[in-house]
Amino acid sequence: MTKTKFAEVVTLQAISAETMRARLKFPGGKHLLAAATEELGELAKALLQKKPKDEIEKEAIQVAAMMVRIIEEGCPEYDSLTAEESKP
Repeated sequence: MTKTKFAEVVTLQAISAETMRARLKFPGGKHLLAAATEELGELAKALLQKKPKDEIEKEAIQVAAMMVRIIEEGCPEYDSLTAEESKP
């Protein structure tokens, strides 16, 4: 296995573990968009403040985990909108 492939596997495992942790801590999938937005803000802040690489990676993994939850669970607050409410 190449070094790059190994890093990808480790990253995907970290995202999977964070996704499971988040599901246990916040079951039901409510407010996923708000949570994802909060995590993205924390990542942006860490990047702008030039935080250490490990802190940036931690925040990026949390963002990725929220995206996985939205992909797999949907976003309940918006899934229930009527056709009229969901028009741009």
